[in-house]
Amino acid sequence: MRNNWQVTDLEVVIRKGGLLELPSPILSEIGLCEGKRVALSVKDGEIHIKPLKSLTEQLIGSIKLDDQKLIEEIIESDDWLR
Repeated sequence: MRNNWQVTDLEVVIRKGGLLELPSPILSEIGLCEGKRVALSVKDGEIHIKPLKSLTEQLIGSIKLDDQKLIEEIIESDDWLR
């Protein structure tokens, strides 16, 4: 659930191997959780993180099938890829 407030300027430390742990308030602000895919980009010396839509989320808006559970079952079966 997103809040009506905005989180900015939290300090974090880059760990061994370049790992960056994002604080929970930041994750909540942009709707991220463990296992969610993101796109990273660098612009003007700043790192930008953008949540990526899952294949299910992408398909729901692009075909006339709006049953998310059915779409997930189709994707998981992977027969449609052959």
